[in-house]
Amino acid sequence: MNELWHKTETSDDSDAFSSEFWSRHREDVASGNFWADRIKKYQSVPAERLRIALENLPLPAAFREAAIALRSLIRECRKATEPYDEQLTFLYWLAAIDSFGVPYSERLQEPGYNVVESIPAKILKGLPFSYTQLGYEKLNLLNKTDVKWLVEKWGQPMCHTSLHDLHMTVWNEFEEKLFVKRRAEHDRFVTEIRSLQGSALPNGQSVDRRFNMRMLVILVGAALIVSLLWAMV
Repeated sequence: MNELWHKTETSDDSDAFSSEFWSRHREDVASGNFWADRIKKYQSVPAERLRIALENLPLPAAFREAAIALRSLIRECRKATEPYDEQLTFLYWLAAIDSFGVPYSERLQEPGYNVVESIPAKILKGLPFSYTQLGYEKLNLLNKTDVKWLVEKWGQPMCHTSLHDLHMTVWNEFEEKLFVKRRAEHDRFVTEIRSLQGSALPNGQSVDRRFNMRMLVILVGAALIVSLLWAMV
């Protein structure tokens, strides 16, 4: 399995990545080796900071860290009067991909990040766009300095939008797929609980106690994931 999101090509890849990704982060938190802490050691080494950030896409914080690293690389190039077209293009590409997500999915009643994580990176990387049609005003990853550099290099765009708005049909497709998946998971859970209610429980254990223990495990797992997300904001 690929450990890097930006190398996922199919929905199966995305599912496997998501499972491994969160397992790895839980282990890192438990061992005190969380990526957001590791990356702080490389604030003055932008190439390494960029590498670590790319390993942790599509987390929103990873996009931000990658952008910070690229800005540092661009500044180094400008100071040395060297070309930086490649770094600037990469920064713009990251901002465009980042603009595909939304903070919250009303359809799912979940963070929009969950939809982004479910989409194979190959599909997102294949979405067509250009600076002329996408612009910069709705790309939240960009700051004023980034915009200044972009305009210096490429001039003013014809319009401004986001990749989300430009390719809404793709978002809707994967949001609906995730909705169907969530509903199936819920139905399986309900079926399992009903099955437990009709089965003999060991050691005289009550149905309520068995159910409560399962719910406790689920809630503890959910709390850990929420804490991880807050740590990455």
